[in-house]
Amino acid sequence: MSVTKNIRRKPILLALLVGLCGNGTLAALSVSQVAFSLFPIIALVLAARQLYQEYLTVPMEGDTPLCTLLAFLIGVFSYSAILRTEFPEMGTNFLSVMVTLILVIWLALKMGVAARPDAADDVKS
Repeated sequence: MSVTKNIRRKPILLALLVGLCGNGTLAALSVSQVAFSLFPIIALVLAARQLYQEYLTVPMEGDTPLCTLLAFLIGVFSYSAILRTEFPEMGTNFLSVMVTLILVIWLALKMGVAARPDAADDVKS
C-alpha cells in the first residue's frame, strides 16, 4: 500500500535554482574572492520569474510548498558549502554541509523517494 504523493517536481527544481542563483548573486556582489559575473543575476531573474508564473498558473497542493522551501534552502546552503570549499580562507563548510544533508534527507522523505516500507508489505512476504 503505497500512498501517491501529490508533489510536483517543476516548482521544486525552480526553487533549488533560485536558491543557488540567489546565493551566487549575493556572493558575486559581496565576496571579494569571487569574480563578478552577470550570469547568476540573469539566471536568478529568469528562474524567479518562471517560479512565479508556475505559482500563478498551477495551485500548490499537498506538501509542495514545504518541499519548495526545502529545495530553496538546499540551494542556498549547498552553494555556500561549495564556495567555502573553493575558498578555505572564508571559513569552514561543516555547518553548511550538515544542514544541506539534513534538508536533502527531509526532502527525500517528504517526496517519498526514501520512504520506509510499510508493515503490511512485510506481512505479505
